Amino acid sequence: CGNKPADIEFVLDSSGSILFKDFRKQLQFTENLVDLFDIGSNKTRVGMVSFSTDVIPEFRLGENDNKEDIKKKIAGVKYQGGRTNTGDALHYVRTRTFPVGGGRRPNVPHITIVLTDGMSQNSSYTEQEAAAVHGQGITVFVIGIGNQVDEKELAAIASTPTDNFMFKIDNFDALQSIKDRLAVRTCKVPPATPAPPTPPTVNEDAVLYGNAHCGPKIPVDLKIVFDTSAIGLDNSKFIMRFIADVSDRLDLQQSQSEVGTVTNDCATKSLADVSFGSGHDREKLEQSLVGTSPSFSWMMRKLRLSFDQQEQRKKVAVVFLGETLDGAEFRKVLRETGRAKFMGIQILVVGVGTRVNSRQASFLATQANQVFFALSYDIIDELEGPLLLQICTLN
Repeated sequence: CGNKPADIEFVLDSSGSILFKDFRKQLQFTENLVDLFDIGSNKTRVGMVSFSTDVIPEFRLGENDNKEDIKKKIAGVKYQGGRTNTGDALHYVRTRTFPVGGGRRPNVPHITIVLTDGMSQNSSYTEQEAAAVHGQGITVFVIGIGNQVDEKELAAIASTPTDNFMFKIDNFDALQSIKDRLAVRTCKVPPATPAPPTPPTVNEDAVLYGNAHCGPKIPVDLKIVFDTSAIGLDNSKFIMRFIADVSDRLDLQQSQSEVGTVTNDCATKSLADVSFGSGHDREKLEQSLVGTSPSFSWMMRKLRLSFDQQEQRKKVAVVFLGETLDGAEFRKVLRETGRAKFMGIQILVVGVGTRVNSRQASFLATQANQVFFALSYDIIDELEGPLLLQICTLN
């Protein structure tokens, strides 16, 4: 590229439909392509993710400026097998590799090169994420390999004109035949110029029934409320796992949103076996598990006071309720809930188990459609999609 700088992220399909020997051919192709670039901190920087069921960051953009070391890392990438979650890979590219508001090298092309052999698990979500990637000024080359690829989906992933940014080849052996053409075209990509920001779109079916991410329309300060002393350690861990999953699917950084907890310190100090993703700050969440709560009404008061009155973000609380409150306590909770709603706090209620009074739960929620029920804590993940959809569509 004549020392012209660029940032290039390789996105490699590692799903079960690809044979191991063909996956190795992808890696060899990527190594050969890297050989053609001028690698350096002020020249071309490269990174890589592989994807199947999960997205695996293999090495970060600019993590290494030595071409031979980069090629060794590429050669050492492990084959995954699994589903073809292309949408999640594109989501990673736009929110982690080239995030809006930080981490992007200015005045250089931002390029993604996607290799895949098949149709993704959720085409509409993939197309939604591809549109968001393009909107951030990221140029996408896509290489479809074999006869199982969906040309419509490839065209949606590729930048325009598709004749320039989409390649379709018969097999993995043909990868080497397009190497030089691809390298030349990447050198011609102009510096990134993101489109004006637009409100995030939400693919409702992908959120409800799949694992799609979504971003709140407006910045949100989200608090999850649960009483560990009442539900015990095991059930608390189910909720913490739920928080981790919801946080990872919310575009927190993109929407300038935050997730925290309001609870007591009973039992929740032993959370080492809860697996946290990268969508939120584990340490910050655990630090919020402090204080004592002699009653549910006290905890609702604590919720109200935990919000900064001057904070401009939308205040949202998800309150877990596991039993029927006695008359006196329910009246106190209603009073605290009324104060919270007066402050503009949107309250969503999750009733868990058979001891929950559905009428009480409905009184606590801000709106009738913001009450959810699960038979037990071990299946609250079934409510993840409906809750996310509510949060992402708040105005």
